[in-house]
Amino acid sequence: MEITKDTVVTANYRFADESGELVDSSETSGPMIYLHGRASVLPAIEAALAGQNAGYRISLTLQPEQAFGAHRPELVFEAIRENLPPNVDLKPGMPLFSGSGDRPAFQLRVIELTERGALLDGNHPLAGKILRVDLEVRDVRPGTPEETRSGRILSSPL
Repeated sequence: MEITKDTVVTANYRFADESGELVDSSETSGPMIYLHGRASVLPAIEAALAGQNAGYRISLTLQPEQAFGAHRPELVFEAIRENLPPNVDLKPGMPLFSGSGDRPAFQLRVIELTERGALLDGNHPLAGKILRVDLEVRDVRPGTPEETRSGRILSSPL
């Protein structure tokens, strides 16, 4: 079956940074399963897989603007301790989630602790990085009526 809008694609993947260091893979995180044409994966990946079938393999080099965007210095800021979660032992590298109530949460990363609180980074951890992506399509199936109506995967072939 050909990959078109509203087909469910299952693929093995490997993401590495420019130096070849493994960032993520289906071996550690399980296969990528998504509903094609619903902007649930990077647009460059969707474009590369459109029209292909199970068994298709491709290697892509994605520039930052094709992946997680440029690193934006304005998203790095110091938060004072009073504005950080209470009773949390903050450590560099740990994620924090911002937002509450009707505001959606977004992920921040602790860069370092400061005298007043912590230096936080709101950029995606892969922002500003060139990525090497290896993909192998394992399965393609039509999305169920419920999946196409909701725009998300409700069942998988695995």
